[in-house]
Amino acid sequence: MARPTYAKIDLDAVIHNIGEVKRHTGGRKICAAVKADGYGHGAGAVAHAMSAAGADMFGVAMTEEAVQLRRAGITKPVILLTTAPIEDIETILEFDLHACITDFDFAKELSSEAVRTGMTAQAHINIDTGMGRVGLPAKSAAALIKKMLKLPGLKIEGIFTHFACSDDHETSARQLLTFKDIIVRLKSAGLTLPLLHAANSAATLQMPESHLQCVRPGLILYGLCPPGVKPGNINLRPALSLHSKIIFCKKVPAGAKLGYGHTFTTRRSSLIATIPLGYHDGYIRQYSNTGEMLVNGCRAPVVGRVCMDQTLVDVTDVPDAASGSEVVIYGQQGNDRITVEEMARRMDRIPYELTCSVGSRVRRQYILKGILVGETPVGSLIPPDVLNNIFSGSTAKITRPRKLSKLGAA
Repeated sequence: MARPTYAKIDLDAVIHNIGEVKRHTGGRKICAAVKADGYGHGAGAVAHAMSAAGADMFGVAMTEEAVQLRRAGITKPVILLTTAPIEDIETILEFDLHACITDFDFAKELSSEAVRTGMTAQAHINIDTGMGRVGLPAKSAAALIKKMLKLPGLKIEGIFTHFACSDDHETSARQLLTFKDIIVRLKSAGLTLPLLHAANSAATLQMPESHLQCVRPGLILYGLCPPGVKPGNINLRPALSLHSKIIFCKKVPAGAKLGYGHTFTTRRSSLIATIPLGYHDGYIRQYSNTGEMLVNGCRAPVVGRVCMDQTLVDVTDVPDAASGSEVVIYGQQGNDRITVEEMARRMDRIPYELTCSVGSRVRRQYILKGILVGETPVGSLIPPDVLNNIFSGSTAKITRPRKLSKLGAA
């Protein structure tokens, strides 16, 4: 019954990549970025694999993501990497999360709530050294941090910054110099400094001077390289591959117009295959008439517009292509491989976008030690209990379908 479109997540690759980063950075601590549902890979599963491989802590973008990790059984530190609403402070304390401090007012509120509840609030301070997004202003950061360190009930676990230009070593070096200057001023005031971190994936690969005490990579942990950056001596293994099958094949004559808008016209008698994958699943519309998929080890071009649920490919030149043939969208089949990075470059996109775009109705299959250990259900449907809450005043009660004892049972 399941649609034959799924993403395979190789947890062995994730574990391997953590090991490579540890080796490359001389055993520095790793704050693994698992925001955006682990860059589309499934945050809970990859975080467990990373934790087992030696990741020391995890970085997320929002309180809800951090809570999901806790509910998934992650016990290591979980750090919010950007500001959270003041209303989240109670949840931050309840789930033992590390808050991100970007201004003094939030620090005061966090301290006040910690004192009121008899708890200790843990936090990392974000300094804006050139990203221009959030964080303490670089010029006043040292003075503000001195004040924050005196707040009761507040334990500053780290100080960090974000690099704005991953592929521009000169700009990143200037940001690092600004960050280090603030640290020197704090040290000269006799302050004991917490964990310092700055290096994203690109800096982890090519700026050893930015490794400090901890690196904070994301993309490379999933086996992908940021645009314009080469892996150097680090051996990365892609964790995500995307698969499907041909569900329909038909022969069409020369001159046949295909798909929405009739943007493709066949120039010869052709065999056209339908793949149950579309832009809702993360196969972006820009692939229309430009993308390729692997069928029976051969590249088959996308023809016509990518639809919401389906995509057409021309398999005329693919030996033995037929309904049921295996299709690889990202990954290896036979002697050929279509990588996420390749497809991102083609469309002037970045790898992050493509993996994060893989939709919730694409099942994730998790591989560990070469064995399928788990699979997610389709996640795009609203659970019946939520519907019942929304439509509580309705006379029609929404229920789960009964399990049928046999096909056709009433």
